[in-house]
Amino acid sequence: MRRALLVVPFALALSGCWNREAVWEAVDGTRASVARPGESEAERLYRLGKNCMDVIERDDCAIDYFEQLVQLGPDRRDLLGDATFRLVELYRRNDEPEAATLLLRKFWELGMDMGSAGVVAYGIRFAPPTLTTMFQVDVAQIEASGLHAALPSEAKELMFTCDEARREQLDAEVEARRAAKRAEREAANPSTPAELRQAEQRQARRDARREADEGKPKSVYSKGFCQVAKAIGLTDSSDFDRFLGASHHEDARQSVAIIEVGELEAKLAAAIVAGTIVAEPTPIIEGRELSTMTQSLRDKLRVWSLVGIEYEGGKLQLLSLDRDELMLAPEALVPGILHARAHGQEQLDPKLRALLGQVPGEVAFLTVIEAEAMQESMAEFGAIGKLLPDPQGMLMAAVVHDYAGLFIRLPTEESVKAWLLLSIVRKLLDGAEQDAADDDASPLRELDITQSPDGKALLMSTILSKQTVVQMFLGG
Repeated sequence: MRRALLVVPFALALSGCWNREAVWEAVDGTRASVARPGESEAERLYRLGKNCMDVIERDDCAIDYFEQLVQLGPDRRDLLGDATFRLVELYRRNDEPEAATLLLRKFWELGMDMGSAGVVAYGIRFAPPTLTTMFQVDVAQIEASGLHAALPSEAKELMFTCDEARREQLDAEVEARRAAKRAEREAANPSTPAELRQAEQRQARRDARREADEGKPKSVYSKGFCQVAKAIGLTDSSDFDRFLGASHHEDARQSVAIIEVGELEAKLAAAIVAGTIVAEPTPIIEGRELSTMTQSLRDKLRVWSLVGIEYEGGKLQLLSLDRDELMLAPEALVPGILHARAHGQEQLDPKLRALLGQVPGEVAFLTVIEAEAMQESMAEFGAIGKLLPDPQGMLMAAVVHDYAGLFIRLPTEESVKAWLLLSIVRKLLDGAEQDAADDDASPLRELDITQSPDGKALLMSTILSKQTVVQMFLGG
């Protein structure tokens, strides 16, 4: 999982525009027509911009309204997010790529409320301090988006299905399409002997990593999301509202998962009757007497075990540390988590929490990797890794509306080294931009890589259209 999380940012770093101090400012416009009853000015501007873009198909009109909305800066992330991505598309097709680039660079501050770890499930604050990586998927937000509605059913299945046979079938179909595309590219532009050797070396390294990982313990969430879904009577993870996975980058036994789902108490009661989970005795917690606690707190110290499922020689257990929130954890970690919950002691690594505080609220997907995990991963890149600035972690966030935006932030104190890296990447990879321009579905087509104005972070962003998402999931 750790290496998979690192693939996207370094793949995206293959191309893009860069500039150390980019500033975007909307063209001022007059906010004219009267809003409908009960409609805010932000809602009016968004409605009119969307009408111009989708109904009467007037780009100039749409750009004007969406620019006014961005300039207004409302605390409406749903409107502002979709308007931003629509503006990027409008700028791109009207030969204003620089305006699109500068707008995307404002993601980490534009209309976003930062500074709180509340962007993730509440119970994670009581998880072990050994966690160094975390991801979260907001299923409800993704499924409510226009992009999700437009995707083919196969792409949605690959996102969430727990049917292993169906997943294997879909994976085989995807690999066949990708193999056909590779063969087509090779026929049109045969690889040189040096390129073939490099491809063989890359494959050998992937095989070696895969073999090395085979004997290692897997995280509780590698199969746990589907195990929990089945236990509480759900089909797959698409039935969750949100789900989160967190682990230590070198020891997957230090891992937890959190699932948010409505009407959880009824589902747990039904699961006990069905025999898929069993209630465990209320544990003894040092320094706290159950009789002195409120019923609400006692309810947050309950423990269940999944029936017929073991993890690393122990039970795989469930906790409900907050309303409609279910934590999955190895039996060995449960006492420490319950002790923290009973005493109200937040345990999450302060460095990881600080990174979470930089993630804009209400993102559909996020990944956060603590500095130690990132720095150890740099060693795997050998000589290239030495060129990279020493990262103080990694943040990845996706926002999904009719379009999706993927944003990556690599904080670093080595601003000069980061600036030099950008220069090197641009010089070495000039051809990647043209290759991406020839492929409408390439995620590199809208890629931007830059440096924050203070030089303390590398920033990457790209817009994912329906066509791009389909290609990423289905290989075609």
